[in-house]
Amino acid sequence: MSDPNVAEGPIYPRAPMAWLTVAILFVLYIRSLADRYLMALMVEPIKQGLHLSDTQFSLLQGPAFAVFYCLCAIPVGLMLDRYSRRWVLFFCILLWSAGAGACGFAGAFAMLMAARALVGAGEAGYTTGAYSIIGDSFPASRLSLAMAVFVMGGVMGAGIVFLLGGPLVGFVLEGGISHWPLMGHFAPWQQAFVITGIPGMGFAFLVFLFPEPRRRQQAAVSALEGYREAWRFIMTYPRCFSGIIFGIGFVYTVTIALQIWSPTFLTRVHGWKPGQIGLAMGLAQLLAALSLPVHGWVVDRLYNSGYRDAHLRWCLITLALAGPLAVAAYLVSNPYATVVLFGLYMTCIHSTSSMGPASVQLVTPTALRGRVTAIFVLMTGLIGMALGTFLVGFVTDKVLGDPAKVGLSMVALVVAGLILAAGFFAHGCAGVRRLLAARAG
Repeated sequence: MSDPNVAEGPIYPRAPMAWLTVAILFVLYIRSLADRYLMALMVEPIKQGLHLSDTQFSLLQGPAFAVFYCLCAIPVGLMLDRYSRRWVLFFCILLWSAGAGACGFAGAFAMLMAARALVGAGEAGYTTGAYSIIGDSFPASRLSLAMAVFVMGGVMGAGIVFLLGGPLVGFVLEGGISHWPLMGHFAPWQQAFVITGIPGMGFAFLVFLFPEPRRRQQAAVSALEGYREAWRFIMTYPRCFSGIIFGIGFVYTVTIALQIWSPTFLTRVHGWKPGQIGLAMGLAQLLAALSLPVHGWVVDRLYNSGYRDAHLRWCLITLALAGPLAVAAYLVSNPYATVVLFGLYMTCIHSTSSMGPASVQLVTPTALRGRVTAIFVLMTGLIGMALGTFLVGFVTDKVLGDPAKVGLSMVALVVAGLILAAGFFAHGCAGVRRLLAARAG
C-alpha cells in the first residue's frame, strides 16, 4: 500500500479531474453525515427502548462518537502521509458503515456506545484524508472554493438525513418494515440503523474513481518522523493555530449541538413528529448549504486582494451575524420561526465549515499537511463534538431539571460558545498574517 504518487513540486491535476475528485468526496461526505445524524431523529424511541436519561443520550451523540473520532485522526494522519490516501479512505468508509449498522444490533447502552465509537473512528479518517487530497488537488488561489464545495456535502448530508430520514424514520417507527425478513427480531429504531448503515459499505468503492493526487517527495519521507515536526510547526506559530483550532472548535461546539438537539426541542416544546421535523429541518439546512460556495468565493476574492487573514476575518464577520439569530431561534414561541432562524444561523455560520480546513491547508507546508490536518481534526472534533452535545443534555438534566427547558440550555451554549470563538478568531488574524509573511520571506 506504499504510495508512489509523489512529486518534487506542487503538480496539480487537470481542473476536470480535480473537480471530479471533489464531487466524489462530496457524495461520500453526505453519506457519512447521514450515518452520523440519523440518531438525532430517534432520541425518544432510543431513550425509551434502553431506559436512558438525557445525559446518557448526550454521551452517545457526543463523547462516544467524538473520542474515537479524535483519537483515530492521529494514526490515520500518519498513514495518509505514508500510504495511498484512497486505500486509507476505503477502509475508513467500511469501518464507519459497519459501525452504523452495528447500532441496530445494540441491546444495551454499552453496546450502542461501542457501535457509535466505530462510526466516529471511521469518519475521522475520512475527513482528514479528504482535506489532504483536496489540498493537493488545487493551488492556493482556488483552494477555498474547492474546500467550500466539499464541505457543502457535509452540510447537505445533515440536511438530507433530516429531509429524507424524517419520513423514513417515521415509517419505520410505525412498523413499516417489521414484516421484512429478519426485521421482526429488532425494535423499530434498531431496524432504521440496519437498513441505512450496512448498505453503506458499497460506497467505499467510489474512492477508486479518481486518481491519487501527487505530492512532494518530502511528504512521504518526513512522515517517518511522526508528529514531532507537526507539533513543532504548530507551536512555532501559536497565535495562528490557536485562532484557527479553538475558534473553529467552539463554533462546532455550538453548531453540532444545535443540529443534534433541535429535533428534540421541536418534539418536546412544540409536539412535532419525526416526519414534520425532518421536512422543516432538512429544507432549512439544505438551503443554508447553498451559501458555502458564496463564502468560498468571497474569501478567495479577499485573499487575492491582499487580505492574508481573509479566512478568519470572514469567520469573525459572519459569526457576529449568526449569534443573535441562534439565540432568537430558541426563545420565540412559533416553531416555524425557530426553523427559519435556525436556517439563517446556519447560512451565516457555514463560513467556518470550509474556512477552518482551508486555513490549515493554506498555512501548512505540503510535507506536514496530513499530520497538521489530523491534529486540527482531533482538536476541533474533541471540542466541537464531545463538549456541546454533552453540555446541553447535562444542563437540561442536572441544572434545569426539566426536559422541556432544553431550549434554554441551547441558548446558554450559543452565548458562551460564540463569544469564545469570536475572541479566538480576532486573536488569530494577526497570527495568520505573520506566518504567511514568514513563509514568503
